[in-house]
Amino acid sequence: MSIKDAKQILEDYTNGNRNFIAIELPEVDLSGINLSGADFSNSDLSDADLTNANLSEVNLSNANLSGTNLVGANLSEANLTSAKLCEANLSHANLSCANLSKIDANRAFLFCANLSQANLDNAFLFSASLSYACLIHAKMRYISLIGANLLGADLSKADLTGSYLIVADLSSANLTKANFSKVDLNSSNLSGANLTKANFNGADLSWANLLDTNLSQVNLSHANLADAILPKSDVESKRVLTRG
Repeated sequence: MSIKDAKQILEDYTNGNRNFIAIELPEVDLSGINLSGADFSNSDLSDADLTNANLSEVNLSNANLSGTNLVGANLSEANLTSAKLCEANLSHANLSCANLSKIDANRAFLFCANLSQANLDNAFLFSASLSYACLIHAKMRYISLIGANLLGADLSKADLTGSYLIVADLSSANLTKANFSKVDLNSSNLSGANLTKANFNGADLSWANLLDTNLSQVNLSHANLADAILPKSDVESKRVLTRG
C-alpha cells in the first residue's frame, strides 16, 4: 500500500480503512492519534513518534518499531508477534493482554509499563529496562532477559519457565507466586525481592545475590545455590537449603 504521510493515514482511518499492511513510514509522527484496530503488520515504523497513541487491538506483527517512541501509548490487546522493538521507548505504555511473543526488544525501555497478562514467550529483551513494570500474570516462558533491569518490577504469578536472566537486576521486585522453574539466574541480583511462595525448582541461582530476602516459603528444590549470597539468617538459610 502506498501511504505517503501521517495525514493520509488519519484520513484513510477516518474513512473506515484499517488496512495499512507493509507501509514504510520511518520517523512518521503519529503521536496522540487513535488507530485502534488497524493492521500495520510487516510495516516499517522505525524511529516513529507514537507517543500517547491509541493502538489498542492493533496488528503490529513483524513490524519494525526499532527506536520508535511509544511512551504512554495504549497497546492493550495488540498483536506484536515477532516485531522489532530494539531500543524502542515504551515507558508508561499500556501493553496489558498484548501478544509480544518472539519480539526482538533488546535494549528497549519499558519503565513503568503495564504488561499484565501479556504474552512474552520466547521474547528477546537483552539489557532491556523494565524497572517498576507491571508483569502480573505475564507469560514469559523461555524469554531472554540477560542483563535486564527489573528493579522494583511486579512479576507476581508470572510464568518464566526455562528463561534466561543471567546478570539481571531483580532487586526489590515482587516475585510472589512467580514460576522460575529451570530459570538461569546466574549472578543475578534479587536483593530485597519478595519471594513469597515463588517456585525456583531446578533454577540456577549460582552467584546470585539473595540478601534481604525471606526464603522460608520458597521452593528451592534442585536449585543450584553455589556461591550465592544468602540472607543473613544462617539458621533459616541452612533449613531451606536442606529442603528437597
